[in-house]
Amino acid sequence: MKKTIGLVLWLLAFLIPFRFAILDTDDLVLESGRSNNTVGLISFVAMLALLFIGYALVDSAKKPSSEGHGH
Repeated sequence: MKKTIGLVLWLLAFLIPFRFAILDTDDLVLESGRSNNTVGLISFVAMLALLFIGYALVDSAKKPSSEGHGH
């Protein structure tokens, strides 16, 4: 279950639009010459958070153990 949730979070992280984060920075320049890229910052931080949370969930998922199989 944890692994499935982690994979869904990874998929969600890559579905976040990066348009404002890295692509269309010319649209974010204000009339005064300053840029306001709050949306890009939020989308980038959300992507990083989802990636790391997804990794933690996938990594902590139970792995099939070979301890029960004596050879």
